[in-house]
Amino acid sequence: MKPISTKELDLYKKKDINNENIETLMPLSIHLDELRNKIIISLFTVCITTLIGFLCSKEIVKLLTNIAPLETTFLQIRPGEFFFTSLRVALFAGIISASPIIIWQLASFILPGLTKKEKNIAVPIVAGAPFLFFTGAVFAYFFVVPSMLNFLFGFGKDIISTSISIESFVSFALMIMAICGSTFLLPIIILALANVGIVNSEMLVKRWKYAVLSGVILGAVLTPTPDPFNMSIVSGILILLYFISCGILKIIKK
Repeated sequence: MKPISTKELDLYKKKDINNENIETLMPLSIHLDELRNKIIISLFTVCITTLIGFLCSKEIVKLLTNIAPLETTFLQIRPGEFFFTSLRVALFAGIISASPIIIWQLASFILPGLTKKEKNIAVPIVAGAPFLFFTGAVFAYFFVVPSMLNFLFGFGKDIISTSISIESFVSFALMIMAICGSTFLLPIIILALANVGIVNSEMLVKRWKYAVLSGVILGAVLTPTPDPFNMSIVSGILILLYFISCGILKIIKK
């Protein structure tokens, strides 16, 4: 048997390492199958939560109508209007209820391929986004939507009586709740920008005047009513969340 030189032995080891790396690479078909399974699980979860939401849709609609002024009369103008409104409410409730599972399925597919720095950005978003959105929606239900309805329905109250179709009312309430839920995601966005080095606490504090001005403008754009009280509520939330984000970044030294 011919002796093997050290050089040949090194080359042989390198070939083994390369082959081992190639074998550990996952084929694209397996990635696609995994993504398909994640999508199927997410859709199945949404279907289940939407079905549960539809079974509870009457109670949810009652909860929404409870925040309207007492003199409000709700009408069904078109055939099946309440039925389709119930479907909309069920879908809204189903997506919110299923969002933690949907985000978890998405995260379990994406996170393994990210670097440590990218995970530092993604993990807070995955963990905090559903909670902040739900908090914003609840805040809108108890404070923002009632104040808007009291202003809109109270304007001209001495001349007209208030009657509204159930579809229009539910669509308005869900829209405001979705807007407020989205605005509560501001700390998540700022934290993500800080992790990639785009912003830091000193930069945010120095530009607080621009943040206040931007909050007022966004409050006027996002508020579908012309009264300054409701606009100030949304603007105040945005400005408060901005300064809370500054404090969080100061604590974690970002």
